Amino acid sequence: MKKVWGHYWRQAPKLTAGPEKDFLQNLFCALNINNIRYAVMRNYSTLPESTGGSDLDILVAKADTQRALTLLRETIKKSGGVSLGCTESFGFYQTCVLGKTEGKNWWGLQIDIYFGLFFKGQLLINEREELWVETYKGIPVLNGRLAGVLGILKEGLNHYKTSQRYLPSARKAAMEDWPIISAILNPMGVAVLAKLRELILSDLNERESKRKWRKLRYAFFLHSFLKHPYTFLVNFLQYEIYKIRRYIKPSGLIMAVLGVDGSGKSTIIDTIKPILNAVTHNAVYVYHLRPSLLPPLVRLKGKKAVTGGPVVNPHASKPSGLFGSLIRLTYYTLDYILGYWLKIRPIVAKQPAIVIYDRYAYDMVLDPRRFRIGLSGRVVGWFTALVPKPDLILCLHASAETISARKQELSIEEIRRQVNALKTFAAHERRAMLLSNERKSVTDLIAEILEKLYEFLMNRKQSC
Repeated sequence: MKKVWGHYWRQAPKLTAGPEKDFLQNLFCALNINNIRYAVMRNYSTLPESTGGSDLDILVAKADTQRALTLLRETIKKSGGVSLGCTESFGFYQTCVLGKTEGKNWWGLQIDIYFGLFFKGQLLINEREELWVETYKGIPVLNGRLAGVLGILKEGLNHYKTSQRYLPSARKAAMEDWPIISAILNPMGVAVLAKLRELILSDLNERESKRKWRKLRYAFFLHSFLKHPYTFLVNFLQYEIYKIRRYIKPSGLIMAVLGVDGSGKSTIIDTIKPILNAVTHNAVYVYHLRPSLLPPLVRLKGKKAVTGGPVVNPHASKPSGLFGSLIRLTYYTLDYILGYWLKIRPIVAKQPAIVIYDRYAYDMVLDPRRFRIGLSGRVVGWFTALVPKPDLILCLHASAETISARKQELSIEEIRRQVNALKTFAAHERRAMLLSNERKSVTDLIAEILEKLYEFLMNRKQSC
C-alpha cells in the first residue's frame, strides 16, 4: 500500500480527547515505527485523540498480518486495556476492548482489521495495485471517495441495500475517479464493476435496488469462480470453517443480574449498558428473565400475555399443583436450552457481543413462587442444572429493610429469605459475584462492577 496522491488538505475539527487517546496514539505510533502498511478506512476526523464514538476500521496489507496483530495485542495491554473477545474470519479480525486510564476513566472500543478485502472468501481489491491513501495527522487513511465506494459495496453485498451514508462520496468517485476505482477493484471483473457504477449513480426504490444488488452479488461469485475455480472453492470452504469455529467457541459474553425486586437490577443494567455499548459498538442485548424463544404459557392457553412494565405483585397467583408445576418447570427449562442454542449462541458467536439477562433460570430456585412453581428447591435445582450457564453472574443485595423501603411488593420476611438464598447461591457458584447495594451510589456500584468485569476478562482464557 503506497500513498499515490498528495496530501488531501482539510481543516481539522475541534477535537475533544477521549479516554482512549493513549491507546490510539500508542497504536498508530507502533504501526508507523514498524513500517506496517495500513490505512484507516473511515471515520478518522477525530483521530488520534478519539474515535468519536465510532469503531476503528483499519485495512492492513496481507503480508503484514501477523506483525500488525502482535502490535495490536501489545498496545492493548500497554494502554491498560483488556479484550472482551475476538472473532476471526477470512481476511478479517475483530476485537472489543475494555480499558481504564490511570485516573480510573473507563473506555471501550471495537477494532476491525481487514487483511486485504474479501467477501465470503473472495477477493475484492487488487493486492498488487497501489491504494488511494492519504495522510491525516500522520495517520494513513483511505481517500474519502474510495472509502465511500467500499462502504456502498460492503452494505450492498451483505444486506442488498445502497447505503445513503456513503452515497455522496461514492457518486463523486463514480463520476470523476472511476478509472482509479476500477483498477483497485479489478478482481471483481469489468461487468460486475459496471453494475456497481450503475447502482451508485441510479436512484432506485428499495425493491429495485435489492433486486440489482442480488444480481451483482451473483455475477461477482460467478466471475470469481470462472476465473479461479480452485481458489474460489478453497477460500469459500475456509470462510465457512471460520463460521463453524466461531459457533463452537463464541467470542461474546453472557451476563446475568440477579437480585430481589428493589435491589437495583434495572438501574444498574440501564446505567452500564451505554458503557458496554462503547466496548462492543452497540452489540449489547438485554433479555428479561429468559430468551423467550417459546411463547408465554398463557398464550398457549389462548389468553393474551401481558408483557412490558414492572411486575407489581409477583406472588399474587398461587403456585400450580404438582403436575402443573412440572409442566411449568419443564417448559421454562426447555426455553432456556433451546433459546440459548438457537437465539443467544448465534449472537455471541457472530461477534464479541454482550447478552445481559435481567434475572435468570436461578430465580426459579431463589423465588419459585414468582413462576408459580410448587416444587422443592432440590427438584427445581435438578432442572436448572441443565440450563446453559452465563459467563458472569452479578448478585445484587442489600438489607431487607433497605430493599423494602424501595419496593413494598414483598414482605420483609420474604425479602430476607431471598437475600439469604442469593448469598448462599453466590457462595457456591464460582461464576457469581456478590455486590452490595446498601447505601451505595449508582456511580460507585458501576465502578465496582467494571472493576470486577475487568478482572474477569484478564483471567478469562481467550486466544485474542
